[in-house]
Amino acid sequence: MSKIRDFKKEVKHMVKLFLNECYTQLSFSPEFNQENILDIISDVIVLQRETISKISRKSHIMKKKEDVDYQKIAADFYAQIVELTERLNSLDY
Repeated sequence: MSKIRDFKKEVKHMVKLFLNECYTQLSFSPEFNQENILDIISDVIVLQRETISKISRKSHIMKKKEDVDYQKIAADFYAQIVELTERLNSLDY
């Protein structure tokens, strides 16, 4: 990662795009799927909060000259976004 700030912006941007897709699905989905979509929305908000927290916590550790693995944090974030996308796409209409 070039900068921690850029990584945080990328996380927020990805979550924003995913939430836009969720709200689109929510507006056109039948009522029995709406609760599932709201659960997915809740999960992605928690994911964003946890990821930003990990990044921020790691940046404070960096001041102590310890090793930080931002690539692992990024890989975990992207894997969970893919999982949430598959959950959203697997809903029946």
